[in-house]
Amino acid sequence: MTSTHGEDLASQYAQLVKQEDDYVDQLVTCNKLILDAMDIIAKRAGVLHMDTVKQAAYHLHAMEQDLNRKLFEVRLEKSILAHHMSQST
Repeated sequence: MTSTHGEDLASQYAQLVKQEDDYVDQLVTCNKLILDAMDIIAKRAGVLHMDTVKQAAYHLHAMEQDLNRKLFEVRLEKSILAHHMSQST
């Protein structure tokens, strides 16, 4: 039996939901790491190499921005797909 167009759309949508959940989980972890890093900096800045600390913090921030962009793209695709799904019923 072949799948219908509606089943294909539903499968694509389910995959996007999974991707969205994964990016949200990654963002939660990234935000925890950023908060932990800021706490370490506040407590130990005097004994840390500041240029290295700043570079690491900027890398975490860049990762957070990249994950937010990816999450936005998935949510946009999900919205477009939801529209297509509503049109095909």
